[in-house]
Parts: sequence; structure tokens; C-alpha cells
Amino acid sequence: MTAVLTATALRKWFTSGDERIVPVDGVDLALHAGEIVLVTGPTGSGKTTLMQMLTGFQRPDEGRVEWPGGGSMPSWSAVAVVPQSLGLLPELTVAENIALPLTAPGRTVAARVAAALTLLGVEQLADRLAGETSLGQQQRVAVARAIHRHLSGLAPVIALDEPSAALDAETEAELWRSVRGLADAAL
Repeated sequence: MTAVLTATALRKWFTSGDERIVPVDGVDLALHAGEIVLVTGPTGSGKTTLMQMLTGFQRPDEGRVEWPGGGSMPSWSAVAVVPQSLGLLPELTVAENIALPLTAPGRTVAARVAAALTLLGVEQLADRLAGETSLGQQQRVAVARAIHRHLSGLAPVIALDEPSAALDAETEAELWRSVRGLADAAL
């Protein structure tokens, strides 16, 4: 099976005074369709830095990332990213935030927005301003936005950076069941 993306010998370092900090040190990774990879570690261990290198937001100091077609950065249509900051626009409704990255002509945006909202259990928030929702609701909306791009066939890879940090245990389990269902559907 062909990998959706591969990373070879990724390293990233930062300096603080005379100290060299290496949060990502020699990571090799191959991701395939339908696969879920969970990166764990303590705060400051390089999880976000690794994700940012894999998705093209940071360049590695050593090593390389390869996406289909031989590029070191994905096309923005290949990956849907949910950053820790979530990236929601508070002045837009939840539904508008989800639809925003999908303005491609000929797409049935409204139906896919509704499907993503339902999948994440936040359909009741569609007309509420994103800035008027809780942090946990905003996390689910940000994941719904990524899923919406995936369901529209625009993003085969979804990269989530701590998508359940503000969720209670039951809601977190629901979120991961939804993500698992999407991965299974990709097989």
C-alpha cells in the first residue's frame, strides 16, 4: 500500500541561550490511508512541532517529509489541520466556520456541513456564533471543519493537535469513535 505521507529522519531544534533543545530527533514515519497515528508525550516534548513539520507549517532542520507527487509540503487540499488554537472566526456562525474552507464551485456545502455537525454531535450549534460557544464545543466545531473537508473529498489527511483537551471523557470518546469511523471508511 502506498503511503499518504512519509517522514525520514526528521529533526528540529531550537536554542535557548547556550542550550540546544531538540524536541524532534530522528523521527521516521509512514502514514497510509485509514491509519490513525497518535503521538503522545509530555508538554514540550515536540508533538506540535512534529505535526507542523508533517503539514508544512515548519521546515525540519534535518530530514524530509514527502507527500504524494514528491513534494515536501502538502497541497492545502491534501490535509485538513486542526491546530491547538482552533482557528475559528468568532464573528461567523458555527456552520459558516465549517463551510469557509469549502467554497469550491459545484459542491453541496450545506449537506456536508450538516453531516459533519451531526457526526461531532454539535448540530444544535449551527446558527450560533463560534465566539458564543464553549471551548469544548469550539474544539468539536474545528474537528467538524476538518471532517467536512475530508467528506468533500478535498483532504485525505486530517491532522489534529490536541483536539480533545477541553472535552469531558464521554465527549472525547465520541470524538474518537467518529474519527475511527472516518479512518475505517477510507479503507
